Amino acid sequence: MSNPEHSPGQLPAWWDPDQPFVDDYPETRSAQQLSDDQHRVRRQVVNLGLRGQDASIRRELVRAIIQRRNMRLASAAEPTRQLFEPVLSERGFEMLVAGGELLIRSEALEDPRVQEFLEAVPFGQAEDEREFIDGLDGRVVRLINRTLPSDRLDDVARFLRRRGVQVSRNHIAPSGPVGKALAGPEPTEATLEFPATDPIGDVDVAIVDTGIAADTRADGWLAQAYVPRDGNQTGPNEDPLYDPSPPPQVLTMSAGHGSSVAGVIQRVEPGSRILVYRALDEDGLNDEVQVAIAMVQAVRNGAGILNLSLGTETVDDQPPIAMQVALELIDEHGGDEVAIVAAAGNYGSTRPCWPAAFRRVVSVASLTWDGRPSDWSNRGFWIDCSTVGEGLLTPYVEGVESALIDWEPDRFTGPNPWALWSGTSFAAPQVAGAIARLCRTGRTPRQAVRELLRTGMSRSDFGKAFRFLPGT
Repeated sequence: MSNPEHSPGQLPAWWDPDQPFVDDYPETRSAQQLSDDQHRVRRQVVNLGLRGQDASIRRELVRAIIQRRNMRLASAAEPTRQLFEPVLSERGFEMLVAGGELLIRSEALEDPRVQEFLEAVPFGQAEDEREFIDGLDGRVVRLINRTLPSDRLDDVARFLRRRGVQVSRNHIAPSGPVGKALAGPEPTEATLEFPATDPIGDVDVAIVDTGIAADTRADGWLAQAYVPRDGNQTGPNEDPLYDPSPPPQVLTMSAGHGSSVAGVIQRVEPGSRILVYRALDEDGLNDEVQVAIAMVQAVRNGAGILNLSLGTETVDDQPPIAMQVALELIDEHGGDEVAIVAAAGNYGSTRPCWPAAFRRVVSVASLTWDGRPSDWSNRGFWIDCSTVGEGLLTPYVEGVESALIDWEPDRFTGPNPWALWSGTSFAAPQVAGAIARLCRTGRTPRQAVRELLRTGMSRSDFGKAFRFLPGT
């Protein structure tokens, strides 16, 4: 049943009229289309909450992901992928880490006491058990021991941390609590024309995500001119979209996530030049090292705004080491004026979700269409701002959903499908797009962030609340 208070074009009364662009994104769907979309989004939002907060569902999804990854490892000609393993966070939820791995600051290995302890474990003594991460300038070392049980690895990390050593498990950073499973996109008949605009060309927006679909849409959205495939790195930054083993065009668990994030940015600032970096795999997952490397690469390639619609809790609520080093390298590279925006997470928790919880990062939580806190959204003192994150209309990709995402899989037909998405993944790129639009006037990205956060309505645990795109 549709919400009688939500009519096309109607603005909720609580939005700050002085915030930038508050009237620039009107609702264009008819009342009937809104009603149809509301039914789909209601189910999507319920599943989003269950995935983030129901421990049994989380366990089953984690098992499914591990099984899928192990099958790909077994069939790969060169099995280079890491094994994932589940560990319990402090609130009793299963989360994923890279099996048999710890991350440590390379400078810590210069301490003879640390060396002596690691030799006694033993841990990371052989040459092939220590990897200095080149993409992070060698400041992070991956310690590898596939034989130690997981609880022993946790004990090693805790022992060293209590002595001031920066070390942790290598956390898996997903596009949601467990990929996008159970809360994937919903089909819609609604579409939008791409607005006529010239690229501003001053500030590039980089997306670190699942990559982008290789095929060019005929409706102008996500076109090559606006979403370049990062120069000479076309292949690695494309989203594979489809599972290789099922029948053709069965979508992977996080297919099209990066494409839709790019579409949200373009809806807010159609002139944005978007650079795409694929750091997440087919299931919307990867270790924090790969995410951190992509962050640094994007800024070194000239990005002025960085959007991260991904995030992870950590075993002990401490900052992930690789991401922390990435932020340091970005600032040292001269990127202290780079704006970094990240999704606050869909865990329905006050626990920090990283990288959003770093002070250096603009963290974005989700609100309903009328400005109420989304039940499934993270919240807390560390949230900088929030905007509508339920039922966002976005460009999508052609294919049929996997049953792991939807018990009754939806079909998205081409050549220019649209979808409804919910999640802080789709709140964050609205803020990134708003920052890019504010840069039109000559502001640097960080100046644009400060200008934006001077406005908005203050909401407890949700920072400054903004309205950009209408939700559902």
